[in-house]
Amino acid sequence: MKLLFLTQVLDAGDAVLGFVPRWVEALAARVERVRVVALEVGDTAGLPANVDWREIGRRGVLRRYWRYRRVLGEALGPDGYDAVLAHMVPRYALLAQGPARRHGARVYLWYTHAAVDARLVRASNAVEKVFTASAESLRIDTPRRVVTGHGIDLRHFGSREEGPADPPRILAVGRLTPAKDPLTVIEAVRLLVAAGRDLRLDLVGGGLTVADKAYGERVRQALARSGLGERVALAGEVAYRDVPRWYERASVVVNASFTGSIDKVVLEAMASRRPFVSCNEAVPPLVGALGGRERALAFEKGDAADLARRIAALLDLPPMQRAELGEELRAIVARDHEVERLAGRLVAEMAGGRP
Repeated sequence: MKLLFLTQVLDAGDAVLGFVPRWVEALAARVERVRVVALEVGDTAGLPANVDWREIGRRGVLRRYWRYRRVLGEALGPDGYDAVLAHMVPRYALLAQGPARRHGARVYLWYTHAAVDARLVRASNAVEKVFTASAESLRIDTPRRVVTGHGIDLRHFGSREEGPADPPRILAVGRLTPAKDPLTVIEAVRLLVAAGRDLRLDLVGGGLTVADKAYGERVRQALARSGLGERVALAGEVAYRDVPRWYERASVVVNASFTGSIDKVVLEAMASRRPFVSCNEAVPPLVGALGGRERALAFEKGDAADLARRIAALLDLPPMQRAELGEELRAIVARDHEVERLAGRLVAEMAGGRP
């Protein structure tokens, strides 16, 4: 199989999509060739010899469209790529449909988000299969949906090079947007500090849009009112290669996301052997193997007092219990959501078989 992989960014240093090169590496180990088509290309060090890429660029809507058409035509025509996997962007799958159909290639989509729009519906009806991390991650009822688990790089997370810091640090990773609800996290930490706990809070993530920037200002104002002062590190965007150390020094990771699909942050925390607290409805099924103990990892959406209670309970766990929980969480990722496992499943599905 010669695979054409369509994505936004191919750059190991990117704060959001820095994991993509590792996905490409795992896919390339299972196919003849991989060609990546991306709007931006940065750090590609370490990609195998059977991987190449084409950078489209972000300048000019028409220029971008025609370059995309030309690159797709070359790959699906003379260069002989016979399968296309569009990553997260339904528009990419739709753009590939015409040239793929003319040259007998198959088109697939990876999508994991609770949002549904007309373009996603069209793409889901047009492609061979839609791959997603969990049933909650694709809110379309279609026989083309294939639940594969996520793709977390266990080599990247959980190295044990650094243990949790003292005093304990609470970590929240994600864009500063209302959907990630950092305000509830800030208030929960304020409550814990007011109750006499010596804590630190790390907020890792920046904003992409104008609306994100405005919301970021609201977050800074809330921090100023909270009285937490130097207890809070507002880190902004952090390159993917540097994210693991933030998990390593954290005692508890908080995921206050409203998205309703599996948030990669939770899986990264689990891979790092760190307990987490989440209000995400997709999380309880994810950790069902804990046999009822997963209830201790959940809080009510937007309820800072409930979140504070859950954080306190995890901080008070005896060290041996914390270590055992961390190993169990990492084992769930290794079993269901590891990148090599995902790549094997995707390639088998695109080749028409099963792993």
